[in-house]
Amino acid sequence: MKNKKGLSTVVTTLIIILLVLVAVGIIWGVVNNLLSKSEGTIESSTKCLDLDVRAIKVLNVSAMNGDEPVNYSITLHRKGIGDNEYVYAKLVIFSAIDNSPVKDFVSGDGTLLGLSPLDTLTGYLNDTVANATKIEVTPYYLDENGIEKICSGTNTFNF
Repeated sequence: MKNKKGLSTVVTTLIIILLVLVAVGIIWGVVNNLLSKSEGTIESSTKCLDLDVRAIKVLNVSAMNGDEPVNYSITLHRKGIGDNEYVYAKLVIFSAIDNSPVKDFVSGDGTLLGLSPLDTLTGYLNDTVANATKIEVTPYYLDENGIEKICSGTNTFNF
């Protein structure tokens, strides 16, 4: 009889150890899944913290030439913060009564312009609103898959 009781204690101990291992495995699976989902968000947020892209000059080039539709020459400057990756910009231009759709910062031929740290580049915003007085610049970058990651910080320039 003594042996049966001893065997029962060993079996009970093994079952408890097995249950603890299963519980640890389940908890680790949930925690690991949550951490891996947050990793991309954290990386995106930290890259955006370092970005500072501002408009420093805006000219209505169609007013100078008497052209229609309205086109603007826009000079952007990126401060020397962050790594050497190119940063791009989404632009919205505002007048007292209207605003343009969101457009990319492009060269005269429509090529996307990227700014590295301390860059100052002039691009164009074509076919937009007349009598504009303000522009909003929102930086973004392209991830390793070429997908746009738009940052939450927007800078405004009144002209």
